[in-house]
Amino acid sequence: MTTSHTWLRYFWRPTPDESSAYGLVRHAFFGIAADTGPSAPSVCERIFALAKPSEFDWIHAPTCPQCNDTLKELKDP
Repeated sequence: MTTSHTWLRYFWRPTPDESSAYGLVRHAFFGIAADTGPSAPSVCERIFALAKPSEFDWIHAPTCPQCNDTLKELKDP
């Protein structure tokens, strides 16, 4: 994980990910959602397409544990 993003501005987005039975996983991305393009590297260092998810997707997509753990580590001094 690159640590150059120590300012910790990030957003979560359900993205297509075959590691989930649902087909989507909520990944974290550095930056501001409004400033992103059609794809972006996630906190877990994989590149995902950033489509607009439905409410159903937000509810049913599990959170990426690697993204979650990395953000927790970056927040702890």
